[in-house]
Amino acid sequence: MVNNLAKHLSLNDNTMIPSLGFGTAELKGGKAADSVSFAIKHGYRLIDTSPNYGNEEEVGKGIQSALGNDAAREDLFISTKVEEDDMSFEGVQKSVEESLGRLKLDYIDLLLIHSPSDNDEVNIETWKGFEAVLKSGKVKSIGISNFTRKELKPLLDNATVTPSINQVELAPGNVDWDTKEFCESHDIVIMSYSPLKKGQLDNETIKKLADQYGKSPQQIALRWTVDLNTIPIPRSGNEEHIQSNAEIVDFSLTENEVQAIKDLT
Repeated sequence: MVNNLAKHLSLNDNTMIPSLGFGTAELKGGKAADSVSFAIKHGYRLIDTSPNYGNEEEVGKGIQSALGNDAAREDLFISTKVEEDDMSFEGVQKSVEESLGRLKLDYIDLLLIHSPSDNDEVNIETWKGFEAVLKSGKVKSIGISNFTRKELKPLLDNATVTPSINQVELAPGNVDWDTKEFCESHDIVIMSYSPLKKGQLDNETIKKLADQYGKSPQQIALRWTVDLNTIPIPRSGNEEHIQSNAEIVDFSLTENEVQAIKDLT
């Protein structure tokens, strides 16, 4: 049992979020429930899901099985999303109610637009729905996913509440630095999905650091995303990998080492 898996970051709405999370994309059925329960037991407190993953009900079962024994609800940070079919003011309300029902929760910690529409007006109307559910208390923080500067700027120009998070694909060798820098300039934290999937882990820089710190290349990559002040959410249905991905809190990379991995992009 890990009592203090990772530090927390403060979002622009003053909410505190764990700096390492557990992704659930592609996890199905009992595997999803068991993996979430195992992750919480081993110290993960941020759990990310989506209606599009088809596993909110199972993720909810994993959460419920861990509550009381391994974590209190107020210690968990549960993130889910609104999909394309529900991208409207009314659709957001419907999506939230359905997610709460599947997850068997009273509130969602973070709600994200899963992907931007090609139509800025649709994004803006959807965001107004997000602001409404935030005000209702059913959602504690609101954000976006897969937005670049192009889609984000019109949204910011029309938003009352600035997104707290932009969840994007980010790994060594695979970073949209323009989006990251634009988000940082507006105090929007990057959450990194697929922090290992497309990363350049089989190279001498990362191998050398892995040997130096007595860690795996995967652990070096995850530590790098944390040291970039982004929040990685690695996904795994393998208990050994879930534990291994959490073992990154006992070291930090130096500024030069962070830069050396940045230079891979």
